[in-house]
Amino acid sequence: MVTGSVRLWVRHLTTVLIVGFVIAVAVIGYRRTLEHNGIEAVTADDVGIDVADVAIGLYRGFQHTEIVKGEPIFILNSLKTLSLASGWQEIEGVRLQFFQEGEEGPVLTAEKASFNIETREARLSGAIHVEFPNGAFLNTETGHFDSKRQIFESDAPVVYVDGPTFGKAQRATYSLRQDRLHLEGNAALRAEDGAMLVAPDLIYRRDDRRVVFPDGVQLTQGLSIMNAPRGVVRLSEEDGPAQRIDLDGGVDATTVVQSTGARVELWAERISSEKDARGNWQIDARSSGPWVDVRFIGGPDYYERRLRTTELNAVVGPEGIIAMGTDDEICLTEVPHEGPPRSAQANGARAWFSDGQLTDVELEGDVQLRADDVIGRGHRARLIQESGIVTFQGDPTGRTRVDLESPQGRLSCAQAVLFDRQQRIEANGQISGEIHNARLLGADSGDDDQPVRFAGERLEVDEDGDRYTLSNDTRIWQGHRLLLADDVVYRHESQTVQARGHVRATFPADQIDRTADTEDDVVVVSRSLDYDGLDGHAVFRGAVHYADPKHSLTANRLSIGFDDNDQVTDVEAEGAVEIRDLEMGRTLTGKHAIRDVATQVVTVTGSPAQLTDGRGNVASGESLTWNQADGTVSIGGNTELIYYPEEQP
Repeated sequence: MVTGSVRLWVRHLTTVLIVGFVIAVAVIGYRRTLEHNGIEAVTADDVGIDVADVAIGLYRGFQHTEIVKGEPIFILNSLKTLSLASGWQEIEGVRLQFFQEGEEGPVLTAEKASFNIETREARLSGAIHVEFPNGAFLNTETGHFDSKRQIFESDAPVVYVDGPTFGKAQRATYSLRQDRLHLEGNAALRAEDGAMLVAPDLIYRRDDRRVVFPDGVQLTQGLSIMNAPRGVVRLSEEDGPAQRIDLDGGVDATTVVQSTGARVELWAERISSEKDARGNWQIDARSSGPWVDVRFIGGPDYYERRLRTTELNAVVGPEGIIAMGTDDEICLTEVPHEGPPRSAQANGARAWFSDGQLTDVELEGDVQLRADDVIGRGHRARLIQESGIVTFQGDPTGRTRVDLESPQGRLSCAQAVLFDRQQRIEANGQISGEIHNARLLGADSGDDDQPVRFAGERLEVDEDGDRYTLSNDTRIWQGHRLLLADDVVYRHESQTVQARGHVRATFPADQIDRTADTEDDVVVVSRSLDYDGLDGHAVFRGAVHYADPKHSLTANRLSIGFDDNDQVTDVEAEGAVEIRDLEMGRTLTGKHAIRDVATQVVTVTGSPAQLTDGRGNVASGESLTWNQADGTVSIGGNTELIYYPEEQP
């Protein structure tokens, strides 16, 4: 935005400088001509002179050529020249053809010129016009040149035109001795690329190749505007393109992304820009008071994004902003069209752009991100705007992990991906966490205050934080209850668990047998588990093996029922059921078995149901009823007994 405007503007300032120099040379040339050339005399009435100032000589029409080392420097022509006793030379119809290295250069014309021999002052007036070989021209009405101080001044408006480029100013001063041009009074220049530069006061210091804006500057190009109270432009070479631009005093800039209509606003205490070898501008924005503030307003996905820091670096090319970054503390806020607002802070950040539109933001160092009631912390986070994805990473050294926290629970892992639009989270690497207000495998009231904790290698959270999918060496526990499996799906609202692969569940033995020691456990191993906390039902399937301190059981399927207080009411086994009474040394087998926890009665059915004691005696029938309270077993229907008497010594 700044490059083309400054380059053209500097070229135009150089033109004005040349004009001042040409005027000075023209006046001196007239004086030499009058001293050394005899010109046809005319009467005083021809020019209307002041009779109080006696005329020494009056001349009409002459030409003088100044030649140095065989090459022409200028050709001077005039219509009338009057030499007065006061020392003033009055000239009318001035035309000066300037040469540059033997080639025709600019041509200056003016209606009138006055030169004082004693004070060496020159006054020009009446349609001063300078035309350059490329067709550009500059116009003004009056001017004053002090040859002793070597200063040219014009209090009349100055207009410059070069093809589509147009510029103007109210006043101009040029010092030949200091080689400085000073333009004042709403100086404005419209460049060929459409850029407009407006400054109330500017100084072109040709001696050190600087253009200074002491009272502010505004640059407009297309849909972009920049304002600064003070500014300095450093040129790469004399009259060459700008190499560095420094603005301070509170700089604000606004641009519009044409493809989307989004607006970018920036404020900084001071901004420095330097051109690199690729032709891009390296921008350094700083602030010691209020933060450097960048706002991205509008666009396809967000109402507003706001970035604040104390120091900001950026790369700007012809297509707009390419990249942006800072190594200082940074705050980022976003208000999307859909979903909750979110904010972030970190020790540093990087941002990337496409066609002037912000695409990705990467935060690094003590990152904290908040979206609605979710807080994320980590070493690094990347916000991918197009897909709405946020990636979190921990410190590779292991000192900082990714932590995600919400009212539903907490999560810690090596890295995580937040799919903002789908309200989904993916976590990987040594995952651990907890779920609040949840129950696992019929947790009793004593466990209500304890969260459901989990661990694994991979976790996916979706359905607005309701469904947790754990995989790869998964562990879930709450109080005295533990569940191990390859993969587990937990739904928070319905309190359901689906476990698959190498399932192992542990819960207190007194939940099934109220006479059991509180420190004893029940262990169930199977291929799968389906638990419904609201329905009060758990089903183990596939090579089920059950064990407690007094019993063991194998079956194809084992279901456990819970009451409203999450206490076990019944246990049912199906398919190749085998129950071992470890205290009595007997075994019950059948196809189906059910245990009523309240009555402590186990009923086994099958074709047939069999009871085998420790000596190998077998009793079979259609059913077996085992009263665990008194240890008796009754056999019903088509009873058959195989008895092995004890051997006599």
